[in-house]
Amino acid sequence: MAIGIGLSPSLEANITEAARLCSILGDKLFLIHVEAPNSHSRKVLKQVLDKLATNSILAEVDYEISYESGDISESIIRVCKEKKVDLLLAGALPREGLLRYYMGSVARQLVRKSSFSILLLTNPKLFPKTYSNIVVTGINHPKTPDTIKKTIEFAEAIGSRKLTIVDEVVPDKNTKRAADDEELERCNRLRGMIEQKEAQRLNLTLAEMAGANLELDTKVIFGKPGYSIGHFSQTSRAELLVLNSPDTILGFMDRVFTHDLEYILSELPSDLLIIHSHAQ
Repeated sequence: MAIGIGLSPSLEANITEAARLCSILGDKLFLIHVEAPNSHSRKVLKQVLDKLATNSILAEVDYEISYESGDISESIIRVCKEKKVDLLLAGALPREGLLRYYMGSVARQLVRKSSFSILLLTNPKLFPKTYSNIVVTGINHPKTPDTIKKTIEFAEAIGSRKLTIVDEVVPDKNTKRAADDEELERCNRLRGMIEQKEAQRLNLTLAEMAGANLELDTKVIFGKPGYSIGHFSQTSRAELLVLNSPDTILGFMDRVFTHDLEYILSELPSDLLIIHSHAQ
């Protein structure tokens, strides 16, 4: 595991969260700091690490700090590839302003460029917190079964209680609009058939993963992919949302014409775990 760290107010909390998760899920934690020219950050970081290494869970973890220079996101990604990191943690703002959104924060750049799983922390805590309520995508995609499987393993390892698998269905013209009561009845009937079909698919996926030691639920929702599951996560008070990794590297135009993952990245409803999968 690895975490990108900077001199932010949440520095200690970010390191503590990473150490806690590493103690459960990983063998070693790499702390990656990209220095600005003529910076005195090493001295500050040493003071923070010395403090945490004596009175926090960091003392129980095998960790190594790496000081880098250059572009922040590219440096972090390079170190992660060199160290063969499976999961990268990064702090992220729940909501970005318009300027930062288009320029791209470090966390968003990491998501768009990486080829490994990433956990974005929106509200890290110095004291242990739990993901008691997790939402994971159930969208009809080749990557989804692997994402669900890994999410169940993650949830069980950290002691979660509930996992909801949410399938987003894009409404078509036959189910979206109704001019009168007869049309409304027809639309509702078609939506019901689609919902039943998707629910059966999710149940078949879950049947292959029998034995999970937590409460599993499924939900089919109609709406715009990304936006819908983000809204559901927020209203259901989920602490963690889990999504598939993007199929391609996202660029500037993906941010201009917002879709899927970009809806989530622009306004995070909770912590966000993006699971990288080679399934196609």
